Amino acid sequence: MKAKLTLITPPDIYENNNFSIFLAHLTQEEQEELSKWLGKSDILKNINIYLYSGEQNIQWFLYAMSRSEYKYINIDHVNYITQSLSGYMLSNSNSYYKTDNDDLAEVYSHINSGRVDSVIQFLEGIFGEQQQEQQ
Repeated sequence: MKAKLTLITPPDIYENNNFSIFLAHLTQEEQEELSKWLGKSDILKNINIYLYSGEQNIQWFLYAMSRSEYKYINIDHVNYITQSLSGYMLSNSNSYYKTDNDDLAEVYSHINSGRVDSVIQFLEGIFGEQQQEQQ
C-alpha cells in the first residue's frame, strides 16, 4: 500500500477530505483478511477507515457513516444498537452487508441489493473502481 491509512475508532473523530470507508462488526478473521489485503494493495489514495465494533456510541456510529463514501456491515455479528440501525444503514447509498443467513438476506434484499460474500469482495469492488479512476 502506497497511501496513508488512518484507522478511526469511537470516540475519535478525524476531519479531513480523505476517501473514507465505514466497517462495522468485523470478525477477527475479517480483520486479519482486511489487514493482509491492504498490505498487498497498490492503493495510491489516502484512506480513512472508520471501524465500529459495537461500542455504546450511537452518535459516533451515525457520524462515521455520514462521513464515509462506502459502508460495510457484518449483519451476523451485530449488537442491539446496530440491529436497530441496520435498516437505516442499508438504506444509505453505497452500503453493503454480509450475512450467511439466506432468510435474513431475503428480507434485506428489499431495501438493499448490496449483499457481499466477504469484506474482501467489498474492498475489491470499491478499490477496483478507484484504481480504474486513477488510470
